[in-house]
Amino acid sequence: MAHMAFFATLLLLASGYAMWRGGAPERAVGVAMLTAYIATLFSHSEFAIRFTQVETGVLSIDIALMALLMAVALKADRGWPMLVAGLHLTTVGAHAVRLIEPSMIEVTYAVMLSMWSYPMVLALAVGTWRHRTRLRAIGYDRDWSRPTRTTVPQIPGS
Repeated sequence: MAHMAFFATLLLLASGYAMWRGGAPERAVGVAMLTAYIATLFSHSEFAIRFTQVETGVLSIDIALMALLMAVALKADRGWPMLVAGLHLTTVGAHAVRLIEPSMIEVTYAVMLSMWSYPMVLALAVGTWRHRTRLRAIGYDRDWSRPTRTTVPQIPGS
């Protein structure tokens, strides 16, 4: 239980820092990760059967978080959201492995679901710190990438 309290403290600190000092991508991911963590606490199966089968509640939360992380990664003018989305994809992949291989050991499934959470929190904190560093150095840090103008090919004869 101490590791859960340690992780919750790290997540609260990193998310709080992101919401307080981050740009729009940092705030969005900070809120999303904190919300997903709290929702996950209430969505696990009963303790006696936890991780013996696919945790469908956790899976749905992880899919929603993955969608948000992918959207931020594709739109943000930052590199760290892509790292966080990739790390979280391994968590979603753990659910897929559990679906494919039901005989997977429960501890393995539990570890696969949680092991990438620490680097994700670290990436959020470092991303927020780098945002602040860029603001101090150059005075601005664009949050979202500008859309690129693409030309539509013309069909001959139309």
